[in-house]
Amino acid sequence: MRSSLPSLWSVPLVLMLASAGAACAQKTHAQTRAEPPATLDVPQPPPRVVVPPQPEAPEVVEEAQPPSPVRPRPARPPQRPEAKPDTARQDAAASEPAPAAEPPPVPETKPAHPANAAGVAAVRQQMARASQNLGHVNYAGLSNDMKAQYDTANRFLALADQALKEGNLLFASTLVDKAGAIASLITGQ
Repeated sequence: MRSSLPSLWSVPLVLMLASAGAACAQKTHAQTRAEPPATLDVPQPPPRVVVPPQPEAPEVVEEAQPPSPVRPRPARPPQRPEAKPDTARQDAAASEPAPAAEPPPVPETKPAHPANAAGVAAVRQQMARASQNLGHVNYAGLSNDMKAQYDTANRFLALADQALKEGNLLFASTLVDKAGAIASLITGQ
């Protein structure tokens, strides 16, 4: 029974393919009538106007201002021939120890904003919060990048404490803000 089934299907299939091939082979031509194109009236181009070139105006050269009078340098006093130092004075100078050079005085720097008690207390509270957040972190469980961030936050806290001792409240506040941001990033809060 199986052998007759393919032969039954092959007949309609061959007929369909033959009709499709006949349809493709048949050409259809559309009958169109070609009308002559309408003529367009093209206007004449406008007449050319040629302007003769204008001579360029000569550049006005401003006279340079006379140079300011050169101030004469004060004459140097004539150099005196160096007198040979007395050998007695050299011996006395050699026996005396040279005075120790004093280091130049260090100028005291004023903090940008003087620290007031309320500002210091607020910064100390922020420092406590940031260090408390860092205290909750398991340092051993952090990746290398997060360990570096943790160390940076601790350094910011130490620098902020130093800035408070120096009276630089603005710098200390900035450092504590950065340390708090890093601590909240590490803890995920």
